[in-house]
Amino acid sequence: MLEYSFMQNALLGGVIIALVCGFVSVFVILRRTSFAAHALGHMSLTGAAGAALLGLPSILGQIILNVVASVAMGLMGDKVKKNDLAIGVVLTFVLGFGIYFLFLFQNNYAGSVMGILFGNIFAVSHAQLVQLAILGSVILITLLFILRPLVFVSIDPVVAESKNIPVRLISVIFFVVLAVTVSMACQIVGVMLVFTLLIIPGAIGNQWGQSIMQSLIISMMSAVSSVIIALFISYSLDLPASFCITMVLCLMYFIGGIKNKLFVK
Repeated sequence: MLEYSFMQNALLGGVIIALVCGFVSVFVILRRTSFAAHALGHMSLTGAAGAALLGLPSILGQIILNVVASVAMGLMGDKVKKNDLAIGVVLTFVLGFGIYFLFLFQNNYAGSVMGILFGNIFAVSHAQLVQLAILGSVILITLLFILRPLVFVSIDPVVAESKNIPVRLISVIFFVVLAVTVSMACQIVGVMLVFTLLIIPGAIGNQWGQSIMQSLIISMMSAVSSVIIALFISYSLDLPASFCITMVLCLMYFIGGIKNKLFVK
């Protein structure tokens, strides 16, 4: 099956997305911002619809809307953890606009925009691979550059601020990175799966890792391995790729949970 170009593109695209999401996932869990990640994923639909309405590339609309929303979340600082209601209201408002945008142009664009909900990893083009590689590299380099202060701010923002670490700036940078990650991944794997890739790998990393670095490595390894295994299962059994990736990740998480129950007192 590897002789087919679509399978090669799917594997390469999936691995890039898995590496990035696996890294970001640890901090989504550590900072308890899973609902914010979920909200950004669904906001991508509105961004894509608005861009299509204006005749622009859908990823441009996703990035613009998500970055604006992420900057607002970052400026909230730690309050974002307690503002699930406010985020939910904003999400509902933005999704309402998304539905309206789709209503305004009931043509082939609507179908392509709705495809962002579920994605199609087997339809990755060479141009999209280049786009993924560039965005993924920028995201990982940015995270590595701010890794130490990001860990400090995520664990104890009060102490970090007392040490003159720019807590709010680090938070804004992280949320912008999260927004670009979501926008990038939604184009390929869809809104539904990107949330899975931003939550479960980090949870698996927490189950097995004894430090932040161990959690990061395990999270990325679990995300990458789940994508590779699931794509082969999907191709062999003619099952949806998103379903297979989700099931493989959930199985890994359940195995970690059983391990903790049996061997950790």
